[in-house]
Amino acid sequence: MATGAGVLGRMTRRRAPDVPDVPLTASRAVRLAVERAAQATTGLTVTVGQVAELVLPLDRLLADCGGDMLLLALMRDGAVCGLIGCDAGLVSAQIEMLTTGRIAPGSPDLRPVTRTEGTLAQPLLIQILAEMEETTIRTALDGWMQGAVLGTRFDTPRAAGFELADQFYRRITLSLSCGDADRPGQLMLALPPQAGTAAVPGGRQDRAADRGADRAADWHDRFRTAVLAAPARLDAVLHRMTVPAAVLTAMDIGQILPLQGCTVGMVRLEDPLGRTVARGRLGQIGGHVAVRVQHSADTVPMVDLAMTEMSDAPTGHGRSGDPAAVRTIRTRATDSPVVQLDLQVSTGDPVS
Repeated sequence: MATGAGVLGRMTRRRAPDVPDVPLTASRAVRLAVERAAQATTGLTVTVGQVAELVLPLDRLLADCGGDMLLLALMRDGAVCGLIGCDAGLVSAQIEMLTTGRIAPGSPDLRPVTRTEGTLAQPLLIQILAEMEETTIRTALDGWMQGAVLGTRFDTPRAAGFELADQFYRRITLSLSCGDADRPGQLMLALPPQAGTAAVPGGRQDRAADRGADRAADWHDRFRTAVLAAPARLDAVLHRMTVPAAVLTAMDIGQILPLQGCTVGMVRLEDPLGRTVARGRLGQIGGHVAVRVQHSADTVPMVDLAMTEMSDAPTGHGRSGDPAAVRTIRTRATDSPVVQLDLQVSTGDPVS
């Protein structure tokens, strides 16, 4: 009878309403992702304390990154889109769990993270990205981490600034306690406020197409500057002539070679390929041989130089009206089959 009364009582008892599912907040989703990732990677017990979220411009984001932090790029569709970073406290806890299976008490030596240590910490960061993409579904961060994967390491915040777009970023910073020893650590994630977009409320538009065009224009300007700064050679050619090898080898100091039909106003400036880019007139300035560039309709205009006073080449001992002549000072053979001559110019033309 008691059993029956108990059954009847349970059947007639008013049922309590089902407890509705409480929506997961973004802060709680981030906490769960980090704690699950640490446990799944090495069994590290991580307790997330404070979770801070800010929207910052790029300069402010990089200024807040400590020089001892491990900073890695976040990639999406092959392009750098954000940052993930952690301090030496979290890295050392991860390595201790990998090597000894436990966290030693006391604070470690918080020095900059080496490249080997950064490599050992990457599995934890990869797992955090995967967990966060799943736990943030139907929260304010839904889609924020979608498609983001771990990229290369940045040695300094300045290096990260060269790769990141100049826009606003949503930064989430987590204060951590690692293991039973209560070792402190810090984790930071930064991405544009909305996945797949670069437009930020209150910020300037910086779409992917615009960034590509800006980078192309910047590359073009830098390439042009580099090319214009490169050395360029011009050869001043007064005359070319062909002589038999027997005459060339028989030359001696003081011998005169007549330059038939050549005057001091027939200088050509040629590029290394032998193309004439300008014409000039042979003269002297400050006691040195010089060429005055002259513009003509059949030459490419050169830069208009502010010329100082320059006189024509001095007259020689020849008669007026004689063709220009070249007096050989010395000849010497080079390693190439071409014989190089050091020449002195004299002319019989009167100075005009």
